[in-house]
Amino acid sequence: MKHILTAFTVSAALFTVVAGPATAQMFQLYDGVAAVRDQADARDGFEHSLAAEYRRFALYEADDMADWIDAEYFAEKTLASARGETVPPETLADWKLGDAQLPALQSSRDRLISAFERDSRILAPHASARAQAQFDCWVEQAEEGHQTDDIAACRNGFLNAMLEVDAALDAWDNVRIEREYPAK
Repeated sequence: MKHILTAFTVSAALFTVVAGPATAQMFQLYDGVAAVRDQADARDGFEHSLAAEYRRFALYEADDMADWIDAEYFAEKTLASARGETVPPETLADWKLGDAQLPALQSSRDRLISAFERDSRILAPHASARAQAQFDCWVEQAEEGHQTDDIAACRNGFLNAMLEVDAALDAWDNVRIEREYPAK
């Protein structure tokens, strides 16, 4: 029986490689991707926005890029965020990144973490979620290193989302300053 199951597993994996991404769904090799495929959550807030952003990225990796390993990884992040768990942005040491990429990615991660520490997840939940997902997209694409348009799109998505986050934080700082130090 063990040999039959092994043969079936190997056959399914080879068939998936030959036949393409749709075949993987037949064999349910990627449970996380299957779980998020029809997921819809109309709730508000950072975690649910982050789940929606990760869902888009996971399905893009699965359906458009046929990168099932990364699709499954980001599908798991989708599910965790949808459950309300705190899902941090990617840790750069966990990825194989070139030395030339690290300074920009590290300073961008630091900028994102700093915004989180200033309550951006509350003050700008959708933009903060978009910034985190686009940062993770940038990291994933940078590791692959060969799709320069995709790397640029993720980077630009992160930077544009951070502009929204920064604007919300600046507006809140102005309100706080006016409240704590009113004009005489």
